[in-house]
Amino acid sequence: MDFEEIEQRAKHWDQRDQIRAARELERIRNQNIQHWYCDRGRRCDGKPHENYPYKHARGDQWPPAGQDWFLWFIMSGRGTGKTRSGGNFARKMSQYTPRIALIGRRGPDVRQTMIEGPSGLIRSCELAGESYDWKPALKEFTFQSGAKAFGYSGEEPDSLRGPEHGAFWADEPSHMPLIEEVWYNLLLGLRVPGVPGGAKGLATSTPLPNEWTKRISAKESTRLVRVPTSINIDNLDQTYRENVIAVLEGTRIGQQELEGLILEDVEGSLWKNYMIQHSTVDFEEMDKVVVGVDPAGTANRKSDETGIVVVGRRAKEFFVLQDASGKYSPQAWAQEVDRLYRAYKANSVVVETNFGGDMVKQNLVNSGSDALVVERRATRGKDVRAEPVVALYEQKRVFHKDGLGRLENEMTTWVPGVGASPNRVDALVWAINELNGGTSEAAFLSARSLMPSRPTNPRLNPIKALIQGRR
Repeated sequence: MDFEEIEQRAKHWDQRDQIRAARELERIRNQNIQHWYCDRGRRCDGKPHENYPYKHARGDQWPPAGQDWFLWFIMSGRGTGKTRSGGNFARKMSQYTPRIALIGRRGPDVRQTMIEGPSGLIRSCELAGESYDWKPALKEFTFQSGAKAFGYSGEEPDSLRGPEHGAFWADEPSHMPLIEEVWYNLLLGLRVPGVPGGAKGLATSTPLPNEWTKRISAKESTRLVRVPTSINIDNLDQTYRENVIAVLEGTRIGQQELEGLILEDVEGSLWKNYMIQHSTVDFEEMDKVVVGVDPAGTANRKSDETGIVVVGRRAKEFFVLQDASGKYSPQAWAQEVDRLYRAYKANSVVVETNFGGDMVKQNLVNSGSDALVVERRATRGKDVRAEPVVALYEQKRVFHKDGLGRLENEMTTWVPGVGASPNRVDALVWAINELNGGTSEAAFLSARSLMPSRPTNPRLNPIKALIQGRR
């Protein structure tokens, strides 16, 4: 709809609405409109050039060519412009279909990131010189064309059962714990015609190696675009480059968070990627909270990290709330442990007495803490101590808060007997075992004693040989 048509329609409105419309049209005419898609098309690097003297869409931020696709999947690192791509995709789809679904990982994410965020729908419309109407209470966004976008939370998949749509934008679907239910209900409602070639959608996400992500990204109707953080480096703050990119570059977790690559399981590791589930539960809901500590033996540049992990228990479920592990001086980690003890209203600090029990207590006392220290003695190796905790993960009874990438990376890459000591994992294991009633080596070893011993050489395992066709 052009300006003249809007002005003609406005003549039939009441006087107050005519005045508002006139002001809005004048504002749009006078503002500096910035078109997102330039005339160079998918060959453009997004940098300012003739006729487009501002930053705009790179080639990877253009929707796929043709009509024979269903999902445009931008699987990328942090800070690559995923949200900007999503906002402009939804704006573009509003020209074809009257109803669009916006699915965020949580309810607040739809409003704070996808719509009101600095790169969200509102900003996309303003830069394009297009009017809009946003009703947060209804989670309803109206485009200049009259089409509407409706917000949904990935935590409430049933909210997608009834409504119908012709297009969608799902932000961080790989990180939605209920993505299978969300996806199923979303597909059932994609029945509004209008989009050339049929209903279409965009998924913007940093990857997680879960079954949904692998299955959907491999489908013939999916157009997968991998975008590394480095492609947008000029638009990122210098502090972010130093504190995040420089730290993660060259690491395994950096491959996921910066390069947008799906991490596969490490052979021999106790934890597998699929075991890790996420939750947004608050620590105030916990029945009990402990701080697990695995102290470093020295305090110099070559020292191990001090493992510090906060875990809570609610009924029969466990929630990993924070990982504050790092390289500290004895005084510094004691202060950090005491801070977490108070912040989470913890019941105790759990530490291994074989190495560090007395030191932890003394350091806490010296720092002025009155934290209750629970001492536990290890009588077997780290792998035996970890196995009952791994079993809880397999039973889907352990959940992680967001932001625990380093801990999760250590969990899924640690192979018993290989490499450095897993300080974060040690702190995690002590904390969960304590919350699980002290269940640790004794109970698990009694169960292990009833099972035949495992051969150390996999070639001697007759079951594995049979599966692999060697017998």
